[in-house]
Amino acid sequence: MITVREDRIGRFRERLDKYLDLGINLLSLAIGCSVKVDLYDTLYPALSLISSEMGKLNLEIQHREDVAVLRSDGDYFLNRRIYGVDGSGVSRDELERINPSVALLLLQVHQSRAASPREFANSIISLYRRLGSSGVRVRIGKGHSIVSTREKAEFALVDFISTKVGNEYLLANNDTIQIIDPTEDPGSYRQVATAVSNALNDLFIKGVYKDVTIYPVYDAPIDGLREELLRRFREFSSKWDFKLIDDVPQPRVNYLLMGATVVGLLDKEPPMFYDNIRAGFKILVTRPFGELSVISTYLTAHVDESIMEEFERNVMSIDDLEKLKIEIMDTLSRPNIEIARVINKYLPELGESFREDEHIAATIDISGPGIFVFKELAEQANVDIALHSIPLLSPEVARFAAGHYIITDATAGTNGAIAIVASKDVVDSIINDLRGIEGVQPMVIGEVMGRGTGRLFVPDYVTRYITNKSLLMKLTMNIDVLRGLRRQQVSCERVRVEAKVFGNVQGVGFRPTLRRQALSLGLTGYARNLPDGSVEVVVEGCREDAMAFIEWVRSSPVGSVETVIYVVKQYRGEFEDFEIR
Repeated sequence: MITVREDRIGRFRERLDKYLDLGINLLSLAIGCSVKVDLYDTLYPALSLISSEMGKLNLEIQHREDVAVLRSDGDYFLNRRIYGVDGSGVSRDELERINPSVALLLLQVHQSRAASPREFANSIISLYRRLGSSGVRVRIGKGHSIVSTREKAEFALVDFISTKVGNEYLLANNDTIQIIDPTEDPGSYRQVATAVSNALNDLFIKGVYKDVTIYPVYDAPIDGLREELLRRFREFSSKWDFKLIDDVPQPRVNYLLMGATVVGLLDKEPPMFYDNIRAGFKILVTRPFGELSVISTYLTAHVDESIMEEFERNVMSIDDLEKLKIEIMDTLSRPNIEIARVINKYLPELGESFREDEHIAATIDISGPGIFVFKELAEQANVDIALHSIPLLSPEVARFAAGHYIITDATAGTNGAIAIVASKDVVDSIINDLRGIEGVQPMVIGEVMGRGTGRLFVPDYVTRYITNKSLLMKLTMNIDVLRGLRRQQVSCERVRVEAKVFGNVQGVGFRPTLRRQALSLGLTGYARNLPDGSVEVVVEGCREDAMAFIEWVRSSPVGSVETVIYVVKQYRGEFEDFEIR
């Protein structure tokens, strides 16, 4: 007789098989949702590597902001072009004809190109050279990079926006996902609504809620699914009264993708008054965050039955976890437009100066980077910020997810809470205005300490939710916590182990499982699929831990390992993390 658990796992595997039939192996990417090129470990270092050469090009990369912000007369033209990742197809003559005010860049690259800053830098420099070789200065206003499992699914999508300088502001953003919840059909309304809402959120946080236009980005391996995705875009736009332009070019690489470039007009001064942020300003968030820990734990528990057993024994039932996941998906699929109306209310009129007793100083989206958005804000505003609480949607699940290396930053999310920085009196008024909006739970979680060096002070218990030590060292905590982290670097014989694993080890969630186990043992390195069906694994760390890892691989709870061939070599200190390549 099939047990309830076996039936649940069986139905889940059937769902994953449907994605496999579409050419999408979710488990070969990572546990969770769409995979973006890591900002801290890959993208930012890659841009630093090529910064000297980019300085010689007729190219400008806008300082990192949630959206591209332009002065506009209210009219604009969007020209979409799709190139090769290497820039093939870029025409100097065409760039000069378009004469863009800004270019929004979307890259879809094979996972091997996102394995390290050097690989990613080598991948994008050719594209940047071609974009920067024309007679017009091309301004890259917003970049977005995602990872695919197929080399033939790579492309560079560029939305060139041209406008005349005027009295209004034009704001633009792009964002995409491959999938957010693998337990749902790929063409479901919630999947598409979440993808578009995620792109829209970066407009909403600036107070944009009028004259919003959606330019969809979507792809799928079969025509029927592409048509279904387009129907969902139309359904979403109609429901929320957004304008949809659906005749723009689309990537046709036959790989599941959904998202949008979104454009809106703002008739107020945007909340980007970083120089006016001062001591005593409060940090308000619109609701708890950390959505990805719930979604990723749910997925992982169905891939690794031992994780499911431990989770149900120590945290909650899988049924309760599923209910929580569904609630989160419902929230993520609702655009935060009502919050945008409230933010707009507290912005200066066009041409007016910021007044701390009336206006919002800054807003940020707490999504991919989690609480590290406050670190970015502190550095941008040259202040120090202290958080006195970290409100998570489920602290218990977040603690489990981080402790089992399912997700190393359990504060991360998507289309998540919005943070607002303002004086105490303004924050009090905003809280009153936010009450009653569906899904909104406004709360003050910290304050600005004063001018500083960009430090983010957090409670010591943050180590329950963030296990990435390189990220933790960017935070300022109780000195005893930092000492504890350093004490973990005990003296030992450090080695490098290179292994090949044979058996049923591809397409079953094997590499994410390896990553969790390696990180739990304090090991760094990588795992990648090889053409012969095996998995190449390299780990570095203490000999005892590395050999324990090899023994664990032989009896992995995921997949079916037949043979492990390995060799012990001299330690190189090559890695800072354990990567899935």
